[in-house]
Amino acid sequence: MRKQSFGNYQVSVIGLGSSEFGGKCPENQAWEFMDRFVALGGNFIDTARVYGDFVTPKDGESEKVIGRWLSARHLRDQIFLSTKGGHPRLWSMRQSRLSREEVRGDMADSLNDLQTDHVEIYWLHRDDEHRPVGEIMETLQSLIDDGWTRMVGVSNWQPGRIREANAYAEHHGLTKIIANQPQFSLAAQKKSLDPTLVTMNEEIWHLHKEAGLVCCCFSSQAHGFFTKLEQDGVEALSENVKTEFLTEENLACYQRMKALQQETGISIGAIALAYLTSQPFPTFALVGASKMTHIDALQEAGDALLTDQQRDQLRSFVK
Repeated sequence: MRKQSFGNYQVSVIGLGSSEFGGKCPENQAWEFMDRFVALGGNFIDTARVYGDFVTPKDGESEKVIGRWLSARHLRDQIFLSTKGGHPRLWSMRQSRLSREEVRGDMADSLNDLQTDHVEIYWLHRDDEHRPVGEIMETLQSLIDDGWTRMVGVSNWQPGRIREANAYAEHHGLTKIIANQPQFSLAAQKKSLDPTLVTMNEEIWHLHKEAGLVCCCFSSQAHGFFTKLEQDGVEALSENVKTEFLTEENLACYQRMKALQQETGISIGAIALAYLTSQPFPTFALVGASKMTHIDALQEAGDALLTDQQRDQLRSFVK
């Protein structure tokens, strides 16, 4: 599986997402997925304090599953470990949790459950635009200073706040935000079912390109939009996927993907991910799985690379 630079690390361009580990994905199956992912050359595992808790709140269940696996397999030194905190309580999504005490508390709990003394990158899962960005950056710096994380990133932040945060960091000699996690897939999103999520757009794309900001894409497969189209047509799409992604624009993109498939021999699923990992800035696709065939498919996707022309013919942000 192809790797590229993420800070000082060489990291697989596909990251294994773990949002359902310990929830819909039982622990034994999660271990099998991680074993296979590593065997294919993957070394990037992404989790969060709230992962695994969506069905029945258990407080960090995904991190606990990963921590037990890391300990049993003795693989901590081989894994680029990524987790997120500062997420609102699931029953109170509008209530911010970005105070110094809450962020540091989440970080400490994550390290305990992951059975490690540090992660390679720690992300804030949401923003609170009512809180001064300088206060947030000072809190993140404390995690760096304590050795709890090597790098910091943000998810679901607006580009103006990222610029403001890094300007503050530069002026005050703090560690900058190195990476951003937006919702980003080849399928252009028509409507988000969660208004607290931030989706890749032209402004965010140009921020990444201009600043060389690392991009880690969640919902990278648009809930299987293109592969389901290929397998069973529009009828295979759930109502939620139709609401978010079923547009003439995306159907036209699918036809371009089919033409590229004929030209290159790359599968539709791998093209969708290669589009992301072929961007003109460091980009990593975060991918979940519900069956082993989904993991096995990541080998092709992790090795695929599109030319600039092929990428931009599918969907371009360049204007």
